[in-house]
Amino acid sequence: MPTPKRSRRAGPKRPRARAASKPERPSQAAARPVRGEEIQYRARRPEDDEWIVELARRELGRVHEQAFGEPFPEGELRQYLASGMPTVVIERNRRPVGFYSYLPSAEGKVHVSALVIDSKFQRMGLGRKAMEKLESDVKRMGAHTLEVFIQEVNPRSLAFARQLGFREVARVEPRTVVLWKILAPGAALPPVDMPF
Repeated sequence: MPTPKRSRRAGPKRPRARAASKPERPSQAAARPVRGEEIQYRARRPEDDEWIVELARRELGRVHEQAFGEPFPEGELRQYLASGMPTVVIERNRRPVGFYSYLPSAEGKVHVSALVIDSKFQRMGLGRKAMEKLESDVKRMGAHTLEVFIQEVNPRSLAFARQLGFREVARVEPRTVVLWKILAPGAALPPVDMPF
């Protein structure tokens, strides 16, 4: 017996109401770029240190434990920050959402020690914008190469670095990939010295 044809109503489709839709998780809501948002970069202040250490532990702790077999080295990070090495806090609408730090060398290479964005604000372009700013600052300093060390157990960071134009130049233990981005083509490159 043939199936009767259903009649269709003319006109555009209307969106159906969802009976019991799940509420959005906060991280999903926060991940959407907002028009008119203000991104600022400022030098780290001593009062930022506890927040930086907590953010780094939260975002990098698991990767560190997988790569090195030990807990995240909070004490070492505190010492690094207290030493005055260049560290920049990334703010979105005047609230800290991440940081990066770096070590310039006399040979014209700048080692990016860390780029950490709070997971609630990842995939919004903040990491890319921070690296563009760092790259611009590094060029003004006269450096020709950016260097990052990324653990093999961190495929998202490896993919991110490669999207930014970093290329693998070496591997070191434990399970770490060394990547460079050449900023001044034709420059005499420094040797790959391990570890930085």
